[in-house]
Amino acid sequence: MRGAAGRGGARVLARVHLLADAGIRAYEVIDADVPFLIGGFIAAVVGAAAGALLLLTRGPRLGWVVGGLTALLTTIGYTVTRATPVPTDEDDYGNRLEPLGICSLVIQGTLVVMAAVALSGPAPLRPGHLVQEAKSVTPGLQPDAPGSGSPNEPATSP
Repeated sequence: MRGAAGRGGARVLARVHLLADAGIRAYEVIDADVPFLIGGFIAAVVGAAAGALLLLTRGPRLGWVVGGLTALLTTIGYTVTRATPVPTDEDDYGNRLEPLGICSLVIQGTLVVMAAVALSGPAPLRPGHLVQEAKSVTPGLQPDAPGSGSPNEPATSP
């Protein structure tokens, strides 16, 4: 793959950031006692790990999308829990300078910017591209089979 999404150095750096963020969220879930926070932390761990794994495969654009969206949504969740008291967990309300939180915000901000840069370029990213990449990294699916593209793309002739 050509372009920013396929560059090896950026993908390695993003994988390190995603795995670090997954580690922070896995550590955070240990102390969480509110069910929806536990679910959010687990979803963040799974999303970051999946993004890192996809950046290793033939589907780097899909990895950038999954990792970038996970980082963005986690940042939004952090901001909301600091700005609004969470029922039965008011300890985080207003606690914006928690060292682990600041570290994760820096990691997530870097990931969002890296994903935006990697996915920008002369060729626009279309859902059909992500479907093809998902098929290429899923065992048993053939990404280039006739009619396997997005509904808007014509089937290729054999």
